[in-house]
Amino acid sequence: MLHGLQRVLAKTGAESISLLALCENNNKKQFYSFLVLKKQQAVALNQAEPYSDIIATPGPRFHII
Repeated sequence: MLHGLQRVLAKTGAESISLLALCENNNKKQFYSFLVLKKQQAVALNQAEPYSDIIATPGPRFHII
């Protein structure tokens, strides 16, 4: 999952990605993997307000894991 996120960011040149866009057509296991990456500080998650999209950005350990 992390390598997929790294590819998306590198390919698009974006500094962040929408969680909704990232999880389109993915299953529960992939979503769980994304949460594990958050716990490992590979990604940082931000949400502007309740029920809004969650934006993922590289975390402090993004390039280490």
